[in-house]
Amino acid sequence: MTAPNTLRIPSPESETALLRRYLNEEGLSETSLLQAVDLIQQRTEVFLADALAETELAAGFRSACSAGCGYCCHTLVSVSPPEVFYIARYIEDTMEPKARDAVKQRVIESADRTRGMDGAQRYVAREPCPFLRDDDWYCGLHTARPLVCRAMHSGSLSACKKAYTERDATVPTQTMAIFFENTKAYMSAYISALRPFGVKIYPVELSGALAIIWREENAFGRWLGGEDLFEPARVASKEVVRQVKRA
Repeated sequence: MTAPNTLRIPSPESETALLRRYLNEEGLSETSLLQAVDLIQQRTEVFLADALAETELAAGFRSACSAGCGYCCHTLVSVSPPEVFYIARYIEDTMEPKARDAVKQRVIESADRTRGMDGAQRYVAREPCPFLRDDDWYCGLHTARPLVCRAMHSGSLSACKKAYTERDATVPTQTMAIFFENTKAYMSAYISALRPFGVKIYPVELSGALAIIWREENAFGRWLGGEDLFEPARVASKEVVRQVKRA
């Protein structure tokens, strides 16, 4: 779809420039990076709300997504390291100790169980995201969910149900490409703006990356110092393309 003239779509160039300027002014630290992720998530919510309103008006598209609809939450989730650290901090800061320990255990078990599985294999196996609640299919990470999850949407609930029932991720459903432009722009910005600081940054699998953070001492400091901490959770390029390329 061609975006309406009133909608400002983030581009890799514009968002890289903004993030680079922010980091040059504030310096790269745990605090500054987590603040940057928080700001990007807030900007994303505004963009996606505007995009949905514009596509409803210009193209007649209506999202069929709703709380408790987790059909698409059974695949590989590709995220950036800054998002993973943000999610880890969110879990530490917002959950009671018992709930936090249970979530960590569930994520680590999921990471161990799905190691080496691509998105299609996880979908066929109906392997849920460890943050998808069993009882009501609500996202237990909704407030802090990563960019790719925020962008996921469908115009057909029946198509999503059919794909899930038949274990066939290729069942077509209507989506709007502009919803994913935000994800691509900021994923590119994270990589382009942070690499000059000497950190090892590339797309990683959510559960595997969180498991690394919780199993390693001083993970954030070591990563900021240039250690290639997330290589075991690195996502192949074809998986990244499969996730963010929608039409």
